[in-house]
Formats: sequence, structure tokens, C-alpha cells
Amino acid sequence: MHCQKNLNFAIRSIQKMKELIKKSLCIVTVMLLSALFLQTTWHFSDYMKLKNDSKSCEKPKLTFKNYCDGIFQKQVDDYLRENYATRAIVIRARNQYDYTFKNKKTCAPFLLPGKDNWMYYRPGVLDYYGLEAPVHFKSDQELRDFVDNQVDMLNELRGILKNEYGIELLSFIGPDKPFIYPEHLPEMERDTTMGNAADYFAQRFAETGFPNIDMKPWYQAIADTSRRLLFMPMDSHWQYASVWGYDSLFRFMNSLNDFGIPQMKINGIKESKFKGRQDDEATLNLLFKVPNRTPLYTADISVISDSTSRKPRVLFVGDSFIFAYEWLIPKKEMTSYYESWFYYDNVYKGFDKKRKYKIQDINRLRSILDVDFIVVYSVGYQWYLGTRGFVEDALESIKDPYQVKVAQTMNRIEKDRSWMKMITDKAKDKGFTVEKMLELDAKWIIEHENK
Repeated sequence: MHCQKNLNFAIRSIQKMKELIKKSLCIVTVMLLSALFLQTTWHFSDYMKLKNDSKSCEKPKLTFKNYCDGIFQKQVDDYLRENYATRAIVIRARNQYDYTFKNKKTCAPFLLPGKDNWMYYRPGVLDYYGLEAPVHFKSDQELRDFVDNQVDMLNELRGILKNEYGIELLSFIGPDKPFIYPEHLPEMERDTTMGNAADYFAQRFAETGFPNIDMKPWYQAIADTSRRLLFMPMDSHWQYASVWGYDSLFRFMNSLNDFGIPQMKINGIKESKFKGRQDDEATLNLLFKVPNRTPLYTADISVISDSTSRKPRVLFVGDSFIFAYEWLIPKKEMTSYYESWFYYDNVYKGFDKKRKYKIQDINRLRSILDVDFIVVYSVGYQWYLGTRGFVEDALESIKDPYQVKVAQTMNRIEKDRSWMKMITDKAKDKGFTVEKMLELDAKWIIEHENK
């Protein structure tokens, strides 16, 4: 009898435990589904957010018409496919599998794994081995003709800007990681049938007297003796070591016309508190960090100026070289204004990164005529594209008296606050951008001045 009671008690305990487990699983399932729904709908957490995650679908808006037409349902389906809560983790897991088990296969075709957990930009590696030139040109002579033409146009543009407007135009050749640390590159067959674009640009700049500063030889010379890496294993951009490049650049700019640019003083290099993933590593979108990471560093910089100093207005035309300037340099102490034309495509005006435009949506000539210095720059392999159309467009517009008049009038209006307030209000009323409204008013003024 006693054994029977114990057995019944055990059975009831097991049944209660089963019911508790069922209820717990039910509650956990509901909570998990609710969390997934909330994350998919409102994205409360950016946990494991993917880098460079471009999405084509905006969140759909429900209307009576698009619901009845079935359009809303299709939009929701497309949106959920791109925004489900576990999407980032699933993608990272897939990328991690490929990287770990498929000989470091990456989700970014422009990244090329090297030895010892180093990462490089693929075009830079091809350039080091002489394999990038044939991508752009059929022969070495065609490459040389292209460079000669680009340098001739740059010299012509510089003459116009300097002699007629007092604006200095110069170039900057940045160091490219494969040429600074080739020992970690993957093995490839070298092609010596064609020359190197950056080297030939540097040669022609020197021969024609065009002001240019080439940082590649200097960085190559100090790479072996520096106790800190000049480039990080998993980042193709230059980091703390760029401060010497910027210091050299501004000193060189000042030497062209004794402008009075403030001087940078590099007080020391220290380890950065940033503990995130390096840029190339972040682009891989992996689940786990890559081993053998190198500490990141930053620079302690002060700016020296006096009553004779003048902060220049600078236009940078080039690649992602400018990013380190924005991260590391006290730019408001070095420049009164700067504008960057990123890959001659995206335009960033002033110190506010939110002021972003497309190159075709601005009056480029007015930007050119409203600065003291224009710096055309790129790292090695990017010089196969020259100035990406900048010098051609600039020469065409600056030789047109009407375009010059429009650009100068726009700059004159912009310096008048009350006038610009009127332009801004008018642009809002008419549904134009401020830039477009400014250009239209400038043209109207010119037309009526001539009557």
C-alpha cells in the first residue's frame, strides 16, 4: 500500500512536471516569436548589424487602394525578406562557414585574403603584381598616353586657376598597403609588360613641374623601422600613420604660396580605446573576430597658429583618403571650410557630414572658385582612372564665361544671409533643392543685369 502511494505520487509529480514544461515552452515560444516580430517590425536592437547592408525595400505604407490591388501584400513580403529578425545572424553564419572552410572565401569580391590573417583590396594586389594595368589599357603606350593627357590638362587647369583666380591646384599620391607590406600578399605571377599608373603620374608631374607629393616612397622607407605597423592587417585604409601624411600635405600646400596655414604638431602616438573590428574585418560580416589582431592607435595632435596664420578653404577630390583626416585631424583648427568629392560622385560640404549631395546635383564650378586650394588625390591603383572626369569637367566649365559668371553670382548670393533665407524659403515653396534654386536665381540676375 505504501509503495502504491509512492508510485501514485511519482506519477502525479511527473505529470505536473510535464505540464510545467509544456507551459514554459509555450511561454518561451510566444516570447521568442514576439521578440522576433518586434525586432523585425521596429528594429529595437542593432545586435550584429551588417556593414554595407544595402536594402532595396522601404517599409510599406498601408492604403485602401494598395491593399485592394494586392500591392501592399507584395511589398510586405519583399520587406520581410530583407528585414527578418535573424537575417544578420544567418548571413554572418554563412559568411563564417565560407571563410573558415572554403579557403577564406569572402562575401566582398574586392577584398583578397593574404598570409598571416592579412587582408588587402584586390585591385591593389593586382597593381603590385602588374595585373591591374591590363584591366584598363590595351598597351603600355595607351597607359602613357592617358597619363600624359591627364597631366597636360591638370597643368592647363592649374594655370587658369592660379593666374586668374589665385587658387592653387596640387596632387597627392597616397601609399597603398600592398606596396608597403608586400610580404603578406598572396602569391601571384607577375606581369612586367606594362608600367604602373601612380609611378608614371609621379614621373610626369615632376617633369612638367606640377605640384605633387608622393607618400609611397616615404612610407616604404619607414615601414621596416617603425615599431608600429603603418597599416593594420585587417584594414586597407591608413590610420594613425596618416597624420604624418596630412602634416606633409599642409606644409607642402603652404610652401606653394606662403598662405600662412596653421601647423600641425604631432605630440605622440597612443593605443586607441576602440575595440571593434577593423574596417576590412567588419566588411567580411563574420560571426567571430579574426585572430591575431593588431592594436589600433591614434595620434595626439595640437595646432600651432598665430596672428599671421590663415585657415584655408580646401576642396579634396579623390578617394577614401579623406576619412582619416576627418577622424584624426582637428580640421576646424586647420581649415575654415573643406569640401570633399568622394570618387567624383558623392559630395560632402563643410564639416557637417549630413550635407551630402550627388556630384551632378551641384554647381561644381562654384565650389572650385570658392576655395584656396584644390587637392586631387588617390592611392596607387586608383590612378588608372586619373581624376575620374574632374579635370575634363573643370576645364570645360571654367573656359565658359557664362558658367563662370553664374558660379560667381551663386557664391555672392550665398554669402548674404538674408538673401539665402529668401532662397531657402523659395526653394521650399517651389519644391526645388536650395542648390537648384540658388542657380536659377543667379541666372535670373545675370539675364536682367544685361538688359
